[in-house]
Amino acid sequence: MNTADHMPLQGVRVLDCTWATGGPYGTLLLAMLGAEVIKVESPPQVTGVSTRQMLFPAYSHEGEDAHFLTYNRNKKSIVIDLRSPEGRDVFYDLVKKSDVVFDNFRPGVMDRLGLGYETLRKVNPRVICTSLSGFGATGPDREKPAFDVIIEASSGVTSLLQGLLPEGVPPPSYPGVSWADHAGGMAAAFATVAALFGRRNTGKGRKIDIAMQDVLLSMMGYVLTGTANFEDFSDPLPSMLWGTFKTRDGHIVLCGHRDGMWRNLARALGREDWLEDTRYETISGRQKHGEELRREVEEVLAGADTAHWVSVLQDAGVPCTAVHTVKEVLGGPQAAARDMVVEVDHKGVKIKTPGNPLKISGIEERFEAPPPLGAHTEELLADLLGYPEEKIAKLREKGIVGP
Repeated sequence: MNTADHMPLQGVRVLDCTWATGGPYGTLLLAMLGAEVIKVESPPQVTGVSTRQMLFPAYSHEGEDAHFLTYNRNKKSIVIDLRSPEGRDVFYDLVKKSDVVFDNFRPGVMDRLGLGYETLRKVNPRVICTSLSGFGATGPDREKPAFDVIIEASSGVTSLLQGLLPEGVPPPSYPGVSWADHAGGMAAAFATVAALFGRRNTGKGRKIDIAMQDVLLSMMGYVLTGTANFEDFSDPLPSMLWGTFKTRDGHIVLCGHRDGMWRNLARALGREDWLEDTRYETISGRQKHGEELRREVEEVLAGADTAHWVSVLQDAGVPCTAVHTVKEVLGGPQAAARDMVVEVDHKGVKIKTPGNPLKISGIEERFEAPPPLGAHTEELLADLLGYPEEKIAKLREKGIVGP
């Protein structure tokens, strides 16, 4: 876990009522910044399954899969049956001593459990309740179930990807990274920090409602603006001189769409004659004749391997890269220099996991594997809430807390 002495969120306590990807990623970011994140887990007899090995049982270590090991590091674990009145009372006591309650259920679930914002603000007027869902708490789609791939399709992102593929090729069912989950989790974490900052002035908590679809629509940026205001709008970037190009042994990704980059590219490829070609004098001209220009560029690139062109173009100031595999990146010097592959000790075995993408000076980064189920139940009930041993024993006996 991160060293607390110099952490931005030192002293912030978060009750983590999340599952799947988006919510746990958001609370992981808060934990990486020093927040005390307490993962509230259900007793196995309540869920009927192990949520720690739900998605990727084939890629697990000691009962916890790669997914759980990734998103639940640097957290504490308490087991509470939130469906029972006594379990909710335990949760209310935790809320009294916490700053944030973070969930990613469908709107209404926390309310039905008796854990919605209007209830919790009466328990603790300073509490911030952050909810991340597919479509948000308002609108006709608010109650629809949603996972990342659903939101990518519902938001229009999948259709944009399909537009880049040859005609007749179906849209990808999964782009390789769960964009909606991760962007949604990051937005929810950002909003939580903003609410914590604002509370210093008001002394009051807030309700935060983040929709993954909203986040993707925001990320569309100029595509949304263009589509909403111009009937014939078509994203100009795919027809500009940038993206993936064939080489002799594979592909290179380059950017030659701006005037300075274009001139550097033409010279680096030994085709200064392009700079005199009237078709290519302006950005709009190069866009209009994009297919012809792309063919000419690829004819030159076909004369050498990707590694050669990466070296030549980088020396010329043209942004470019080879298309790396994930394994190549993980073993490369840049990821190592940025500490983006870090090890955690999970039950005696070193497990490699993603590092902290938020680089802030003065922070000493440390990482811990997810704790065993309910590892901090006793500590939190006794030390934080001050429950006597007899009360804890009765709660355990009834299956209200565990394990």
